[in-house]
Amino acid sequence: MKEYQEPYRDLYDMLRVSAERFPAKAAVIDDRESVIYAEMKRRVDALAGLLREKYGLRQGMQAGILMVNSAKTLIAFYALAKLGCIAVMINTKYRAAEIRDLLASMEVRIILCDGMWTEKVFETAERNGIPVLAADEMLPEKEAAESGTGPAGTEAAETAAPRDPETEKQPSPEKTENADLPVVIMHTSGTTGKPKGIMVTQRNIMEAAYGYREVQGLGADDITVLSVPLFHILGLSCVSTLFIYIGGTIVLSSFYKAEDVLRKIRKYKATHFHSVPAIYLQLLAAWKAEQMPDTVREENAAVEQVLSGKEAAARPLDTIRTAICGGAPISQEDADEVCVMIPNAVFRRAYGMTETAGSGTLSAKHKGPLMAVPNMFCTVEDTEHRMLPPGQMGEIVFHGTPVARGRWEAEDLPDDAMYSGDVGYMDEEGHVFVVDRVKDIINRGGEKIFPKKIETLIEQFPGIRRAAVYAFRSPGYGEEPAAAIIPEEGESPDPEELRHFLKERIATFEMPVRFSLRERFPVTENGKVRKAVLRAELEEKLYGTESPAGAIPKERKETGAE
Repeated sequence: MKEYQEPYRDLYDMLRVSAERFPAKAAVIDDRESVIYAEMKRRVDALAGLLREKYGLRQGMQAGILMVNSAKTLIAFYALAKLGCIAVMINTKYRAAEIRDLLASMEVRIILCDGMWTEKVFETAERNGIPVLAADEMLPEKEAAESGTGPAGTEAAETAAPRDPETEKQPSPEKTENADLPVVIMHTSGTTGKPKGIMVTQRNIMEAAYGYREVQGLGADDITVLSVPLFHILGLSCVSTLFIYIGGTIVLSSFYKAEDVLRKIRKYKATHFHSVPAIYLQLLAAWKAEQMPDTVREENAAVEQVLSGKEAAARPLDTIRTAICGGAPISQEDADEVCVMIPNAVFRRAYGMTETAGSGTLSAKHKGPLMAVPNMFCTVEDTEHRMLPPGQMGEIVFHGTPVARGRWEAEDLPDDAMYSGDVGYMDEEGHVFVVDRVKDIINRGGEKIFPKKIETLIEQFPGIRRAAVYAFRSPGYGEEPAAAIIPEEGESPDPEELRHFLKERIATFEMPVRFSLRERFPVTENGKVRKAVLRAELEEKLYGTESPAGAIPKERKETGAE
């Protein structure tokens, strides 16, 4: 396992060095402003001073961030990092009651909040005596272009914001130089149970950046378009802090829309893109819509609105040279289609966790198998935590400096080791193959069934877009498999034909005993299917109120991008 000898003392130090190397270069471009590196550092210093002198923030204290993707959000994060504080990232999709419950479990001293969200946080903040600092008050957006430059084609004023008297008069505090301090608490979107608050340190994020930069071959000339929220580890660690470290440019939007991402990739000539499978497939669908014949486009006003002109139609995203896909599995067929849209890109799968600052494994080559990044290594272990030889299946375990050390108000995590909860194996060359989630494995009378294997086969059947195989309670076998299916538009697959198709490809005990067609799946915010919800719904239908032990009761469905 590689030990990097980088000179950086903490995340703020990474920003400082990039500001010294590229003072007039655009660091962040959002929907309202473009901020050059020198200006970003100045605004981080000013906000850190304000938070320390006016609000009394000190090392180790928590501050909530309830903000959309913007330059201000990243400035707020780096200001807290400079102070040695902990950013508690709050999902902007949460309702007031969910924010209330989250804050009740935290020790937040202040909430940095976009004006659009103040209403749903104000009552809880007031009741608990937590001050709310609106984004427009802490970091005024620029009103005119006065200086600075950005990459070719940047829009609006590409310069610093005018200096704010309130923040300017605050002295810049001495920064922390302890990279082992927690810098962010990320609440994972678990497929079952209550989300966990993962405490990620500055060193975890720095080490994730070192490994990712080396494997991807990134440099200061790279430009990325961010399509996922900064309150997820992928957006914050795998993309944003990585690009601040290398001195690249981050282009982001307040809210995700596939057509907007396509436009920005073209406008800014983005060279890098890292997202989740659901977003890649949405971009692919929007890109294909651009290729519709003129007569069809004229009849479809919605499609016509997404086109930036006839000359842009059917044009591939040929500036992208590095494409990363993580957060959930993507099929080989979907990956092949995506690569038609980005013909010059090296397409790499990624597999990591919030508990590893998003780091872990990346494809070593174009569409290749996963391999641990240089400062991580993986093992496969049995239930007794004994390491297994190549080819044998067990739980995948991550080791290395990006591994987080603890969860908020919960047990500490093992030093430099994170048990993934995924079943897989490794080959002789160290490639990592993920087979399924440990908790998703179905135990049918002692026979182990791996849902992912069956899902892959079902999705090969004509007319089926997605499949989810899950366990439900069976009086005779303990558990048996069921399959939920999302058909292609206008299709209605015949269950008996599907059974015949599967019968030739899987063992009898692996055959789902129930099939159901659905328009969508209940999913987490990362697009992972909440199989516990599918199970609870089926068991309630089969057994009424007699729910099995541990089943999740019926609840409001969370439907993400399918």
